[in-house]
Amino acid sequence: MASRREIEDQVMQEWAGLSSAWGVNPLLGRIHGLLLLNGEPMTADEICERLQISRASASVQLNAILDWGLARRLYRPGDRRQFYQADQEHWTWFRRAAAIRKQREFDPILERMGASLGAARAAAPADPEMAALSERLVNLHGFVSEFFRGVSLALEVDEELLRAVLNLSPEEEAALRALLRGAVQEMGEQGGPDGQGLRPEGQTPAVTGAARS
Repeated sequence: MASRREIEDQVMQEWAGLSSAWGVNPLLGRIHGLLLLNGEPMTADEICERLQISRASASVQLNAILDWGLARRLYRPGDRRQFYQADQEHWTWFRRAAAIRKQREFDPILERMGASLGAARAAAPADPEMAALSERLVNLHGFVSEFFRGVSLALEVDEELLRAVLNLSPEEEAALRALLRGAVQEMGEQGGPDGQGLRPEGQTPAVTGAARS
């Protein structure tokens, strides 16, 4: 039978692999995994001893964990040490971290793509090849914009509603999809909430900001 330590080590290793897949330092994943599994506040020294890592490495990753909103720093009366405790509300810390990453990494990408589209549009009247590039950029920019908007919607959904949707049975999910399709079709027939109707598949919205002609 596996010991508690062996089980923890296995889970922390998997958590480190997941972190690496998300482009995050795997050591951050191991520390976060330890804090999640331990539940109780831990000092940096306790973390270093458990994971057999240096204090400097732990300090860097703990600061990153705090920065991403994955844990909090605590103090105890009469104790000068700092304690770290992971947020055990998993949807809460995940959505918080995802929102920060979107703001730092995704939104600037969309802004720079919009600037590129604006430059292509400005040169399009005098260059047929640039005009063709501009059309393709419109479609690409529209796709990325809609994708990021979808991410934002998922992060903004009330947690209770999100849990309810994720726990629907296949039959309930099918019924909800049918209900949404009917609502979308009705909005299109009535002109949509903005009075302009819904766009046909593949048609992108007008580009705003730097991409506007």
